[in-house]
Amino acid sequence: MKKLFVVTTATAALIATAANAGSYNTFEANGNAFVARSMEAPMTMQERLAVFPRGYDLHGVNGSIGYIGIQHGSTEWVSSGLNEHGLNVESLALIESKYVAEGEGDVNYLGLVSHVLANAKSVEQAIALLKKTKVETTTIAVAHGSTVGMHFAIRDNQRAIVIEYLDGSGYPSIFENHLGAMTNDPNYAEMEQLAAEVFDADGASVRMADYQLKLSEKTFKGFDKTSTDRFLQSVSMNYVEDLRRVKTDLDAVNRAWTIVNSMEIVEGSLYWRWIDQNPQMVGYGTVVDLKKKDYYFRTMDNMNIRKIDVDRIDFSTVEYKAASIYGSADYQQYRWQ
Repeated sequence: MKKLFVVTTATAALIATAANAGSYNTFEANGNAFVARSMEAPMTMQERLAVFPRGYDLHGVNGSIGYIGIQHGSTEWVSSGLNEHGLNVESLALIESKYVAEGEGDVNYLGLVSHVLANAKSVEQAIALLKKTKVETTTIAVAHGSTVGMHFAIRDNQRAIVIEYLDGSGYPSIFENHLGAMTNDPNYAEMEQLAAEVFDADGASVRMADYQLKLSEKTFKGFDKTSTDRFLQSVSMNYVEDLRRVKTDLDAVNRAWTIVNSMEIVEGSLYWRWIDQNPQMVGYGTVVDLKKKDYYFRTMDNMNIRKIDVDRIDFSTVEYKAASIYGSADYQQYRWQ
């Protein structure tokens, strides 16, 4: 990930929303790329781990590529996924999103993750696909019928982008994810401008050592749980990145989990009452190893990390399967040697 700010010409809007529906970070180490994300909400949303064979039709969305992901109930919404070619897509809330009216597009925004995973082998192919796909609005059945829009982080081992729908045309605005971060509102361009102002980058390359001295000596800057501060926190983690202990891919996976840990919410410390009266929590967290095509996840009720090696799945013969990611914890008794 290039440590580079690209400054937009628009003036940044400092929107400190109370909305908290996901945090995303990506970084590179030893020629590999990794993703860490959290899914925050005031309730679980029928999340299931699902495997989708090649050609599987998910409410009208299909393609020739197999993938796994977090599906919400039996709906078309897959909020996180990885396909057999190592393409990862994550959806996070973006309230300011604007799509064409329902019935006027090729796919609705909840089906976009599956649409990309089933039809694109790389970020380049995903861009070409989405440029010719008109996206329409819909409601989220598993979130009390709300109409919260989404934006999308798409990543392969070479490139990371953000896809947003802002002008109501149904066609995307595409941003290179130079900062390796995404949260919620405002849009990515405004977040990038905000980060440039906060870190006084002015579009220049950032020297890691300068930021380690500025942010990491004795104390580390505190951030709140607003969307803007979670974005800045994710950016700052990349700017103070120290990979001296990251010798292997598993070391990098462990680093990604420490980032997920930093995104945690203690229940009772944050609310999103316009969706639900219950406190916000992190329903699930995921880590993705793009080169090895390994997908890790854990849940609010089982902190044991589970792993899916996508390379071990034969998507030409596997059948569609889905099972709830939630249940009881199965922590192991320590065995004295």
